[in-house]
Amino acid sequence: MDFDTAKTLAGIGAILAGFGMFTHGILTIVGIVLFLIGMINLAEYLNDNELKSNIIHWFIFALIAAIVIAIGAFIFVLNAGLLLSHLLTPAPPNIPYPQSTQSLLPTLLPIITTAAIIIALAGAFYVISAIYLRKAMNNMYTHTGENLLTTGGLLYLIGAILTFIVVGLVIILVAWIIIGIAILTAKPIGKTQNI
Repeated sequence: MDFDTAKTLAGIGAILAGFGMFTHGILTIVGIVLFLIGMINLAEYLNDNELKSNIIHWFIFALIAAIVIAIGAFIFVLNAGLLLSHLLTPAPPNIPYPQSTQSLLPTLLPIITTAAIIIALAGAFYVISAIYLRKAMNNMYTHTGENLLTTGGLLYLIGAILTFIVVGLVIILVAWIIIGIAILTAKPIGKTQNI
């Protein structure tokens, strides 16, 4: 695949991945797949194995984070069902109402603990993923001289660190748009040998 086709795929993929976060997940998935394919082809065109490795690691760790979140959501739904059944089960007539609410804590504590573990695991994998994407954008910068690539990579990392608060998602959206525009406007400095 030539440079222009690969950069078009990667650039459009990055923009779709960003906007897809605030729409249906299909756009995000399509965007990430296009970005991945485009970046791997750019790495092959530029003969940069480190760039290719960084993009593959970014994708693997992001995928692991998504799987952890999906498993966590499933566990949360199961635990919420148990909690709801506990709340809807009438207390025996001889136990006053306040005592029955005290028995809620043993049911609620595992839900909170599980949610905290899932969020911490997913967050860790997502931040590791973002570190690899930043490295990949720095690799692309060395081949194109496009400063926006390093800016987009850094913003993506900051957004990943702050991802569980709303501002992190907005930063990631901005990062994807900057990365997409930077890739679409990039021109290779020159085809390099293996790095």
